[in-house]
Amino acid sequence: MDIWVFLGLIVLAIPLAGVAGLVFALQARGRIETLEKRLVTVERELARRAAEAPRPATEQTPAPSPAAVSRPAPPASPQPAPAASKSALPPSAARAPVPSQPKPASRSLEELIGARWSVIVGGVALALGGIFLVRYSIEQGWLGPAARVTFGALFSAALLILAERMRRAEAKRGTPRRAIDIPAVLTSAGAVSAFGTVYAAYALYGFLSPAAAFVALGLVALATLVAAALHGPIVGAVGLIGAHAAPLLISSEEPNAWALYIYLLAPTAAAFAVARRRSWPGLAVAAGVAAFLWAGLAVIGVAPADAAVLLVYSAALIALAAFMHSGGRLQAPELPEIDPISSGLIGLFGLIAAVCPAIDGFGQAALGATGGILAAMLALAVWASGLAPVAAVGAGLAALVALSFDDQALAAVAEITSFPAPGETAHSAGVESFLVFSGALGAIYLLGGSFAARLKPALPAWRTGLLAASSVAAPLALMAIAYWRVSAFAPDLRFAGLTVLLALAFTWLTEDAARREAKGAASPMVTASYAVGAAAALGLALAMAMREGALTVALSFLAMALGFVAVKRPIRALGWLAIAACAIVLARIAIDPRIVGDGLGTTPIFNASLWGYGAPAAAFWLGSRQFDKVGQTLAANVLEALSLVFALLLGFCQARHLAHGGDMTAPSVKLVEAGLDATVAFALAAVAGRVGLGRASPPLKWGALILGAIGVAASLAGLLVGANPVFSGEPVSGGLLINDLLPGYLVPAVAAFMAARFAAEGRPAWMRRALGAAALALAFAWVTLLVRRYFQGPDLSGPDAGDAEWYAYSLVWLVFGLALLAAGVARRSQMLRAGSALVIVAVSLKVFLFDLAGLDGVWRALSFIGLGGVLICVGLVYQRLLMPKPAPA
Repeated sequence: MDIWVFLGLIVLAIPLAGVAGLVFALQARGRIETLEKRLVTVERELARRAAEAPRPATEQTPAPSPAAVSRPAPPASPQPAPAASKSALPPSAARAPVPSQPKPASRSLEELIGARWSVIVGGVALALGGIFLVRYSIEQGWLGPAARVTFGALFSAALLILAERMRRAEAKRGTPRRAIDIPAVLTSAGAVSAFGTVYAAYALYGFLSPAAAFVALGLVALATLVAAALHGPIVGAVGLIGAHAAPLLISSEEPNAWALYIYLLAPTAAAFAVARRRSWPGLAVAAGVAAFLWAGLAVIGVAPADAAVLLVYSAALIALAAFMHSGGRLQAPELPEIDPISSGLIGLFGLIAAVCPAIDGFGQAALGATGGILAAMLALAVWASGLAPVAAVGAGLAALVALSFDDQALAAVAEITSFPAPGETAHSAGVESFLVFSGALGAIYLLGGSFAARLKPALPAWRTGLLAASSVAAPLALMAIAYWRVSAFAPDLRFAGLTVLLALAFTWLTEDAARREAKGAASPMVTASYAVGAAAALGLALAMAMREGALTVALSFLAMALGFVAVKRPIRALGWLAIAACAIVLARIAIDPRIVGDGLGTTPIFNASLWGYGAPAAAFWLGSRQFDKVGQTLAANVLEALSLVFALLLGFCQARHLAHGGDMTAPSVKLVEAGLDATVAFALAAVAGRVGLGRASPPLKWGALILGAIGVAASLAGLLVGANPVFSGEPVSGGLLINDLLPGYLVPAVAAFMAARFAAEGRPAWMRRALGAAALALAFAWVTLLVRRYFQGPDLSGPDAGDAEWYAYSLVWLVFGLALLAAGVARRSQMLRAGSALVIVAVSLKVFLFDLAGLDGVWRALSFIGLGGVLICVGLVYQRLLMPKPAPA
C-alpha cells in the first residue's frame, strides 16, 4: 500500500513539475530578452558617440589655392536672411539626434500569461493540491489521522522552504522583485496549508486542545507576518487574515477574554512592525481596523466583553500605534506634517476605551481608567508633533463618554437642579462620579493643552493650534453636557459662575497668546482658539443664567462685544463667532417670536418686545460698526442686516401689540396695525437709504429695496384692500380728524414720501416712482375716507353716497391737488407736482364722467364751476411760476 501512495504522489508531482518547468523556462526567456534589449541599446549609444566625435585634421576641407584667392568672387545673388535654426548650431549638435525617452514596455499577452497569471494559478493549484491529496487519502483510507496531519505539516513546510530558497537565489542573482512574486505566492500557499493543518488537528481529529490550537494558529500567523517583511504585502495579508480569523475557528465552553485580546495584540504588533519597516500603510490600517472590529464584536455580545480587559486592550493598541509612529523609539520624531495613519488609529482605539464605562455600568474604576487613557491621548499629542490631532479627538471622546451616561446612571437628575454645595444633601454615586469625571478631565485638558501650546514652538502652527483648540473644546463641551444632564436646562447660577471663570481663563490665555504672537512666539491659531473659547464660554454662561428674552438680549450683546474685542485684537475667528451668536438669536426668535411667551403684558410700547427686539437691533448695529473698522466685512454685513431685521420685527410686534391690546395671537389684522406695519417698513427704508448714502454697504442697499417693497405690499394688500374699513366693516374710532384713519393712512403716506426721497437716491428709478405712487395713493385714500367718515359716521361700509357727499369728494380732491401743487412749487419737487397733476386729472374725469349724470341741480353746477376755477388757477401757476418766461422781442 505504501508503494501505491508513493506512486500517487509521483503522479501528482508530474503536472506540478511541468507547471514549474514552464514557469522557469518563461522566466529564463524573459531574462534573455532583457539582455538582448540592453545590448541593442548599448550598440546604438556607441554609434551615436562615434558620429559626434570631431573629424581629424586630414579630413577637413583643404585650403584654397592662390589662383582661387586672386580670382574675384562672383557677385552673390540675394538670399533670404537665414532664420535661427539648427544650421546655426555647431555641426556636432546639428547631427546629433535628440535622445528620446524610452517608452515603458507594454506587457504582452505571453508575459501576462507566463509571468503573472501562471504564478497565481500555480499558487492556488498547490494549495488545492494539498487539500485534494489529503481528501483523497481520507476517502481511500490510506493514511490515519496522525499521518494525515503529519503529511499536511510536511507539505506546508516544503512549500515554505522552497519559497525561501527561491527568494534567496533570486536575491543572490540580483533579480528584481515583481508585483506577483513566485516566492511570495509559495509562502502564502504554505501559510494557508499550515492554518488548515492546525485547524484539522484541532477540529477534525482532536489532537489539539482549544488552548494549544489557539497558540499554534497564532504562531503560524505571527510567522507569516514576519515572513511578509521578506516576501511582500500578499503574505502579510494572508497572515493578518489568518491571525484574526483564528479565534473564530476555535470554540470554547469557557471563553477567556484576557487570552483572546492579549493574543490579538501579538499579530497587530507584528503587522505594525512590518508596515513600519516596509512602508506599507495599508497593512497597518488593515491591522488596526481588524483589532478594532474585535472590540466591536465584544460590544455587541459576539466576543467576550469585559471592561477591564478592553481598557487594557485599548491602552496597549494606542501604545503600539504610537511606537509605530516613532519607529519603536522612545523619542518622538519631529515631523513637518501630520501622521494621518497613527493619529487615526489612536483615535479609533480611544473609541474602544470610551465605550467601556457603559459596559461596566459607569463604575468609578472604569471611569478613572477611561479618563486616564483620554489624558494619555493628550500626552501623546504633546509628545509627538505628528500626533497633534489626537488631542482634539480625545476632547471629542471625553464629551462622548459624558453623553453616554444614561438615566439609570443619573437616577437623581429628576429631583435636582444643581450640583450639591457644602451642607446640602449629597446626590447619588452616579451623579458624583459623572461630575468628578467631567470636571477632572476638563481640567486636565485645559491645563495640559494650554501649557503645551504655550511651551511648544510656534511652528508648525497647526500643532500648537490643535493643542489650544483641544484645551478649549474639552472643558466647554464637558461643562455644557454636565449642565444639561444635572440641571436639565433650568437656570443655574452655580454652573454659570463656573463657566464665567472658564471664560476669564480663556480671556487671560488670549491676551497672553496675543502678546507672544507679536513676538513670534505663538501662532495666530492659538490666539484665535482662546478668543473663540472665551466668547463661547461667556455665551454658555449667559444661557445657564438667563432665559427667554434675557438670553436673546445677552447673546446679541455678546455679538456686539466681540466686535469691540476685534478692534483691540483683530482676530478673524471673532467675526465667525459673532455670526454664530446671531444664528442662535435667530433660532430663539423663530421658536417664540413673543420673546417672553405669554408674559408680554398689555402696556403699549414699554413691554418685553421693546428690549427683546430693540436692544438686539442696537447691539447688532454697534457690533457691525466695530467689525467694519477692522475689515471683517462678512461679520459687519451680517450684523448690519440683522439690525434692520430686528428693527422691522420690533415695529411689527409693537404694531400688533398696540392694535390688539397685547394679544399677539389675534387672527385678524386691524387698520391701525396695517398702517403701522407700512409705516415701519417705509421709515426703515428711508433710514437705510439715508445712512447708506456714500457707503458701499450691501445690507443697506438691498435693505432699502426690500423694506420699500414690503411697505408697498402692505399698503396695497393691507390698507387699500384687506384692512380698508369700507370693505372690512371695521368701525373707525375717534373724532372727525383725529381717528384711526390718521395712523392708518396719513402717517404711512408721509413715511412712504420720506422713503421715496431718501431710500431712492442712487437707486433704480422705478423704486422712486413706486414709493411716490404709494405715498400718493395712501394720502388720497386718507382724504377720501375722511369725507366718508364725516357723512357716514364710524361705519364706512354704510349706504351709497348722497349728492352732498359725492360733491364733497370733488371739492376735497381739488383742495388736495392744489395743496400738493403748492407744496411742489414751494419745495421745487417734481414728484409732488406730478402727484398734483394726477389728482386733478382724476377730479376732472370724475366731474365729466360721473357728476354730469349723477348730480342734480346746484350740486352739478357747483362741481363744474369749482373744477373750472381750479383748472384756471393751475394753469396760471404753471404759466407764472413754473414755465420759463419768453425772451423780450
